[in-house]
Amino acid sequence: MIATTFLKHLLVLLAVALHSLVSVNASPVPGGGKPSPPKNNASSLKQLWKSQGNKHPTVFIHGLLGWGESRKLLGIINYWGGATQNLLDMLRGQGHTVVAPNVGPLSSCWERACEAFAQMTGTTTDYGVERSGRFNHARFGKDHTGKALVPGFAANFASASSSPVVKVNLVGHSLGGPTARTLAHLLAYGSQAEMDACANRGVACSPLFWTNKTQSYVTGVFAMSGVHQGSVVDDYLQASNGRVQFIKTLFSALVGFNNLNSLDIWDLQLGHHGLNQNSGEIFVDFLDRVCKSAWFLSNTNALFDLSVANQEHPLLSYVKNAPETVYFSTAGVTTNYLLGVSLAQISTNLFLAPFANLIGTYSNSSLSVLNTYSKRDWRQNDGLVMLASSRGPRSGYMDFNLDMDSDNESALTKSAPTAVPVRGTYNYVGEWEGADHLDMVAIFDLVPGLRTKFYRNLMRVLSSLP
Repeated sequence: MIATTFLKHLLVLLAVALHSLVSVNASPVPGGGKPSPPKNNASSLKQLWKSQGNKHPTVFIHGLLGWGESRKLLGIINYWGGATQNLLDMLRGQGHTVVAPNVGPLSSCWERACEAFAQMTGTTTDYGVERSGRFNHARFGKDHTGKALVPGFAANFASASSSPVVKVNLVGHSLGGPTARTLAHLLAYGSQAEMDACANRGVACSPLFWTNKTQSYVTGVFAMSGVHQGSVVDDYLQASNGRVQFIKTLFSALVGFNNLNSLDIWDLQLGHHGLNQNSGEIFVDFLDRVCKSAWFLSNTNALFDLSVANQEHPLLSYVKNAPETVYFSTAGVTTNYLLGVSLAQISTNLFLAPFANLIGTYSNSSLSVLNTYSKRDWRQNDGLVMLASSRGPRSGYMDFNLDMDSDNESALTKSAPTAVPVRGTYNYVGEWEGADHLDMVAIFDLVPGLRTKFYRNLMRVLSSLP
């Protein structure tokens, strides 16, 4: 059934190629056509926002099936830049401190947030007493003791520490968007359920779950095609029993022509669920075992978190924006909208094009949330994530148009609204027109430098916050 649907969408892709030749790619004003506010005369964002700026370390969190900097795919492919460049090294060359933890590629946002925190602070991954008991898995995961990615940040939680508070900025792509939001939530609010469970057991609780925090630890969050309201691709695959094939196809597409059967290609970080790749076991066999496990059908994995239908479930809806944190978002758009339907542009990645067309024509009467936005908001997409989902969570967003392709800071500043970005909500900087989901991180870019301006401007935005 999935194969037949896939072929149908490929035929639709041929149709969109003809459509692309005769259509004009308009760049709609984000947020439903509201006029942009008056421009400014400042020469820098710091001047405009009356800020001294910051030099906080910035943590880049990868998306579904992604990987961190310590573990390049096949030894040569960077998640942030592909095989031809390392975008994080480029930013370091600009004087920024950036790190990229390796979190579970198929794990829930809660687990990924716990893993990111452990790597940032150089501690053992603690998934929580209450959480591990609820889902019947081990409380602790990988031990990162002595290997803190952000040593200064780790000092925030050391006993009797008198060091100044070290804050961070977070950047998330795809599932990394809601992961960053979950991490910011836990760093602001902690978890009362975990605190109670630790008290009942008489054990120490991870600082991530402390509810008595008196400091703000995250200054800014920037989400790139974040899946904040789920993706209808996941709901479609669940309804058609296609999730297993989708996961296997995605892994195959990323490794592709190379040796998928090699040992130790991906660290799925599922040991706390009792799922480890055995010695001598080829990866495809391990993946097949994972997909047949009880965990794969549980409520504690990425596929649960990515469902539009699940966004109001208590496991996801508890997450709130931190009041002292400034959130930004951008959405990739690789489809053309015409007569109520969005179809993939001819430049869309061939693997993503069928899913772009699926989203662009999708209807489901059981997902009432789809009726709360215009068809364009739900059908324009980047090949995996809808425009409405990328802009921010159900709590809303504000238009904050920025030209993220500006050549320099002066031009970026001239494109900015006169108002300062609002704390505690998502400031939507606009669409990345013509960019599909993988373009955002340049994984398949053959020519280096195509995304350089965006990433430099992203760091200008975050480092200009007070």
